[in-house]
Amino acid sequence: MPRDLPLFPLELVLVPGEPLPLHIFEPRYQELLDRCIDADEPFVLVLQDEEGLRETGCTAEITDVLERFPDGRSNIVSMGREVVRLERVHDEHAYRSAVVTTVEDDPAEAPESAQTAALEAFTRLIAELPEQAPDAPEPGPGLSYALVARIDLGVEAKQDLLEERDESRRLEIVTGLLTEIRRGLVLTRETQERARRNGRVRTPEELAAELGLE
Repeated sequence: MPRDLPLFPLELVLVPGEPLPLHIFEPRYQELLDRCIDADEPFVLVLQDEEGLRETGCTAEITDVLERFPDGRSNIVSMGREVVRLERVHDEHAYRSAVVTTVEDDPAEAPESAQTAALEAFTRLIAELPEQAPDAPEPGPGLSYALVARIDLGVEAKQDLLEERDESRRLEIVTGLLTEIRRGLVLTRETQERARRNGRVRTPEELAAELGLE
């Protein structure tokens, strides 16, 4: 069912299940925040960059108002909830709003083999990260978003995944991206270590073949 919700355009992408702290300082977004709190409704975070305002965004529920300052500024925490499509944008307020509709996945859940492959890629990647690495999510519907919320894949990759309606395809893409990130980390580490030991640095292709990296 279409809903009219306030828009928060930013040069970042939010996915369902992802927490997002925000510092609200512009007067128009202070007004937006007041509306969301008073009406107990979410806002829509949508990517806006040099290509303009995208048509697919994610609703953000305000889960905590950490601090409100006398000048109207606020520190809040929001949580991504639903993927929505912007049907009609209007400017009736200081901030923009849009009539949006929720978009559903088809299929909602990927096959077990795809989920296992993605979780294994995630586990291999976090083994290369510091001790503060995030825990793996549980399998199930929306696993791709749960993984994306834990690893920074970049704005464009996240937007592409937000617009993809096939969870199986999303997991396939995420698995490839996680594998590629790990490959880069391993190659960088090995190159640095070998350069320190003997000064001889092999090409990335040679080193990848030696280490058995995909």
